[in-house]
Amino acid sequence: MNGNNLYDLLLNYLKKFFFPEDWLDLDLNFSKVELLTLLLVDRRGEVSMSRICEEMNMPMSTATGIVDRMVKKELLQRERSESDRRLVLISLSAEGKEVINHWKEVISDYVRLIEDALTDEERQLLYKVFLKVVEILNQKRKSPKVQESGPVVKKIDIE
Repeated sequence: MNGNNLYDLLLNYLKKFFFPEDWLDLDLNFSKVELLTLLLVDRRGEVSMSRICEEMNMPMSTATGIVDRMVKKELLQRERSESDRRLVLISLSAEGKEVINHWKEVISDYVRLIEDALTDEERQLLYKVFLKVVEILNQKRKSPKVQESGPVVKKIDIE
């Protein structure tokens, strides 16, 4: 399979992965980025804003806007860390837990549907290919961008 075929496959079928029918009502409630943020916070328990930025690969201003909207919708809550009062931690609210548990069930149903249709060998191959694609994308993200002129800006993570 050449690159053009993979490109066509991605364009033609990516919507099946990211916009399944069960997600239609999601568009009325909150964005897919907000769903990914909820999944991240659910997975980590409590998370700092800088961790959200790092894991979602977005600037602090974008993450702050997303978290602000989700706090207003009462899906997330902000609290000061007991061990370091300077640190603000983000966690799921009771309503956020209900929402994320529903969507984890929806996602799990899709994963089960796929896994049940595959043989053990196909499943192992799918996992292997998926992890390789993720590795390639991570390497691209981490590789330094070459600038022909101008100052080099170094990102400093602050907790």
